[in-house]
Amino acid sequence: MELFPRQRFARAGRETSQGASRLALERVVDGTRQALDVSYGVHPEQRLDVYLPAAAAAAPVVLFVHGGGWSVGDKSQYAAVGNRLAREGLAAMIVNYRLSPAVQHPTHVRDVAQAIGWCVRHAASYGADPARLCLMGHSSGAHLAALVALEPSYLAAEGVPTSAIGRVVGVSGVGYDLDERYAELPVGPFFRPVFGADCRLWKHAAPLQYAGRSAPEFLLIHGLGDTEAPPASTEVFAAALQATGVATRLVLVPDENHVSVMFAAAPQVVEFLRAPWSRPSAAASLS
Repeated sequence: MELFPRQRFARAGRETSQGASRLALERVVDGTRQALDVSYGVHPEQRLDVYLPAAAAAAPVVLFVHGGGWSVGDKSQYAAVGNRLAREGLAAMIVNYRLSPAVQHPTHVRDVAQAIGWCVRHAASYGADPARLCLMGHSSGAHLAALVALEPSYLAAEGVPTSAIGRVVGVSGVGYDLDERYAELPVGPFFRPVFGADCRLWKHAAPLQYAGRSAPEFLLIHGLGDTEAPPASTEVFAAALQATGVATRLVLVPDENHVSVMFAAAPQVVEFLRAPWSRPSAAASLS
C-alpha cells in the first residue's frame, strides 16, 4: 500500500485557506480525525490543518510545510499526506503561510516558526506529544523547514529553542545552498520577488549557512529524475550537514521526479519519523 495515495499536486495559481471568519472544522474521515483551518496567527493565511490517528495517544507531531516556490500552493493539496501520516500513528499538522510576491523573505519562515510555536503549545490538547516534534517539507517547503530548524533566531522570536525540533525531513528541496550564484541561472528572475533584488543577501536565507553540530537529525530525499529542482542542492546540503557532525541520511531515488519521489520514498519517511526517540526535545517543557 502506498503511504501517500497518488494525486495531482497543483502548482499553478494562488490558493489560500478560507477567510479568518471560518471556524476550524472537526470531522472524522477514513478513520482519521481532522480539524481544518485552525488559526495559528492573525493573518488569513496563517492557518493549518490537523490530521490525527483515531486514538492519538501521545502521537509524535509532524509539522508539514507545503511547496510552491514560496509563491503558490496550499495545505489542502497535501491532504493525502496528512491522512496517511495519521494512519501511521502520527499527528500531522499541514501549515499555510503568507506567499510572495505579497511578502518577501523572511516572512515565509517567520510564519512557519509561528506555526511551530503554536504546535509546541497546543499539540497536547489534540492528544499529540510536542516533545517528539518533527518538521517535514516538500520543495520550497523543505527549504523553509530546514531554515527554521537551523537558524535559531526565528524560533527564538516565538520563545522556542531549536532543540525543540527533533527531526527534519526534506523532500525535493530547493535553495538549500542559495546565494548570489542563483541570480545568474535561468531561475534568477523567479527568486528576486521572493528574496529581494540584492542577490548578495540571498545567502542569509540558505539553510546550508547555519549547519552545525547541534542540529536535529535530517532525512533528505530527492528524485534523480527531477528536472524542476535537480538534486545538486540537496547533495551539497547533505554533505555540509554531515561535515559538521549532523546525523543525516541522503536518499536519491532513481527515475523519480519532483512529485513522484514523495510516493516512492514513503517507506523511508515513515521509518524515520516513527523511529524510537533517544531524548525528549525541549518542547516538552514549553507545552
